[in-house]
Amino acid sequence: MKQIIFQPKEEIDLNDRLVNLYGSKLIGLYSDFEPLFDREGIKPALPLLLWLHDCEAYEKADIKVMVFGRETNNWNDGNRKHLPNGTYNFDIQTNDDIIAEIMGNDGICDTYDSYCRQDSEEPKTPFTKKMLALVERLRQAMPGKSIECVWNNIHKVGNGTSGRGGCCGQPTAEIQEIVKRRFDVVPQEIDILKPDIMIFLTGKDADNAIMNTFGITKEAFVPVNTASELFLDRVNIPDVKYAARTIHPSRKSNVELNSHFEALINDIIATF
Repeated sequence: MKQIIFQPKEEIDLNDRLVNLYGSKLIGLYSDFEPLFDREGIKPALPLLLWLHDCEAYEKADIKVMVFGRETNNWNDGNRKHLPNGTYNFDIQTNDDIIAEIMGNDGICDTYDSYCRQDSEEPKTPFTKKMLALVERLRQAMPGKSIECVWNNIHKVGNGTSGRGGCCGQPTAEIQEIVKRRFDVVPQEIDILKPDIMIFLTGKDADNAIMNTFGITKEAFVPVNTASELFLDRVNIPDVKYAARTIHPSRKSNVELNSHFEALINDIIATF
């Protein structure tokens, strides 16, 4: 892959700042991932790149929320059939190519925007449906506040199709090592978007990733109610007003989800 010195675009809004963040790191990430496609085994899915559907609404919101999942497996797989594994464009030659890969037609951010908007026609996964339902419940519980939400993942790159299964779950150690070295962007995303609330719908399986990402220890996780069977911990993250980790919504009954989401929302309301 051609080595390109990324030239940042003019920053007019928050999306421009995100594009410049990703653009400065994309070639290094792609260069280290390209050899993985020349051998057998699990391949990386595309990186999850954030995109605000309405920058102005987000900036003006009374409360900004960032909801984390764990990882996005087979992200964008099948939408770009002509590329390796239906994902990566390893033929990037110019600065404009980098911008197009991020925010052009069939760019990664275009897929993100379609995927997680409530009014999008893109099919929703069970996680997305439940995440959007949680945000709507929060809006109903705080009717005097305007609330905008952005979706993120604690693992920025998940597993892609391997040809032999194994494309789901926590990304491989090799993928995680490359991402940590080349695409450790979550703290910078938070610095750009400045969420008031961070919700980790990750269960305990992602606790190590949360700790590694934010440089915190297990002592930063504080149960909200030790007498309760609910799985809800506050997470003390510097410069974030409220952060909490609760269950991952997949394979959970509506009754179980409702009890956890109600406890989470009540704890948020008590803070705000």
